[in-house]
Amino acid sequence: MVATLERYNSRRFPYRIRMKVNFTQHARHTDKLMLMQKALGGIGAIRSNAAKNLAELVIQERSQVQAVLARLAPFLLIKKSQANLALKVIEEMSSNEKHKLSTLSERAYIRILLLVQGIRNLNSHTGGKRVRVFDPVTTGFPENTGKKTGFSNPVRRKPLERTRVKV
Repeated sequence: MVATLERYNSRRFPYRIRMKVNFTQHARHTDKLMLMQKALGGIGAIRSNAAKNLAELVIQERSQVQAVLARLAPFLLIKKSQANLALKVIEEMSSNEKHKLSTLSERAYIRILLLVQGIRNLNSHTGGKRVRVFDPVTTGFPENTGKKTGFSNPVRRKPLERTRVKV
């Protein structure tokens, strides 16, 4: 489950929220992704990354993401919180239909941004990318804050002690 914010040329809201569901496997298991795609009704696209030996099934159309998450949420263990937050985001965004003027209120937009931030907090380091910290009241994003991904606190481990063994 991925939630991204993209700059958007709009008078009302500066960012567009995108929801995606990715299923990633080693490239040799592309056939398993095809089976999964077929089981989900043929939705999504299978992409390959030869440089990393990866293949992924990507679902990004809002109605398809909602259908997949609603179907899989009861069975999820690790990503259950993200899926539930994503379903809330989609529900909040449902009043905004494509090719029509936005009917979202400022408050609804702020609630959606907070839910997206919640999803990003739950994902492990948001893919290692730098995170834009935002103020939901002004929906302004200070650029280049210099903070590394930051919402989750990584566990810092002590280096292993070196032991000397006499021979």
